[in-house]
Amino acid sequence: MDDFGSALHKSATELTVMDVYDIAAMVGHDFERIIDRHGSEALEELMPKVVRVLEILEVLVSRSSASPETEELRLELDRLRLERMDRLDKEKKHQKQVPVLHRGNRKGRRRR
Repeated sequence: MDDFGSALHKSATELTVMDVYDIAAMVGHDFERIIDRHGSEALEELMPKVVRVLEILEVLVSRSSASPETEELRLELDRLRLERMDRLDKEKKHQKQVPVLHRGNRKGRRRR
């Protein structure tokens, strides 16, 4: 478990989800030793709290560990959405103009 200990030496901003799992494994190992020596009652109230904190940590780390590529793709998607909205607006304006043009052409046409 020495490899797992490296997760405890990282700064919070460097943690990955795998680091959280490693920390959970270390805590679980320590809980097992305490239970073996003192019984499960010794950790009855503490264990659910620690599990909840680890779950929260996992979520926070997974949110903050979005890669630069992911952020770049998110920005590109936003840009494309804006372009699409602009194009749809232009198409709507064009569609409003088309009937006016058609009505104008009808007046100038001769029936055969």
